[in-house]
Amino acid sequence: MNSRRAFLGLTAAVAAPALWATRVEPIWHEVTVTPVRGLPALRILHFSDLHCSDGLPPAALLRALEMGLEHSPDVICLTGDYVSTTHGFDEAGLRSIFRRAAKEAPSYAVLGNHDGGHWLSRRFGGSPTSAGMRQMLSSEGVQVLHNASTVLPNGIELVGLGDIYSQEFGPFTGTSSGPRVVLCHNPDGKDLIADERWDLMLSGHTHGGQVRLWPAPATWAPVNDKRFISGLHDWAGRQLFITRGAGSPKHVRFGCRPEVSILELTA
Repeated sequence: MNSRRAFLGLTAAVAAPALWATRVEPIWHEVTVTPVRGLPALRILHFSDLHCSDGLPPAALLRALEMGLEHSPDVICLTGDYVSTTHGFDEAGLRSIFRRAAKEAPSYAVLGNHDGGHWLSRRFGGSPTSAGMRQMLSSEGVQVLHNASTVLPNGIELVGLGDIYSQEFGPFTGTSSGPRVVLCHNPDGKDLIADERWDLMLSGHTHGGQVRLWPAPATWAPVNDKRFISGLHDWAGRQLFITRGAGSPKHVRFGCRPEVSILELTA
């Protein structure tokens, strides 16, 4: 009897965290609001790392987007990894997310390593370039900043960079004399544009660690500079913001809720 109770207790101890990590936390989106000082006033909805091909279905991701839209953003910035590979995903569902964003506010996007390019092609047999995903975004009303820039009405220049792993990164295209916000999927991109003038970088890619056994650090996160895994940070006289991302690859999250990020820029 004692052995049976011990077995049942052990089973429950293993099953409960597994159920939490696969059934509860992946759909428990958190909307975070982060003040960012030193820039003209702007409310940004930062939405990234959807991974809708092997994580959450588009309907769940659309609900997460709607949570962010309740904050009435001035612009929406999408920073890549919309799928995990470029085949076998719900294209109609993903398009509905892009279309909803573009309908609500001016929306701008860059691409991630899972959206096509050298890394995805070699590792998973995906598209050799991100051109297909770029076309999908554009056709739904999202402006793609693929190594390109645009100036917003308040004077902020958005500079979008291609992904590092995809071998589509750069060149830096900022041309205005005003404040600059860089969209770059992988936060390690900061080191490649350290000599350029910019004020804030928005990134994803890390998933915030995705599975966190606090207080242990997220040492597996796919970045070289593991000091910056999530949240707002100062770096070399600029600021970095890294969102944990809205999706959950393999439908797994533990100790690291998926995030919908609102940035409140203020002078």
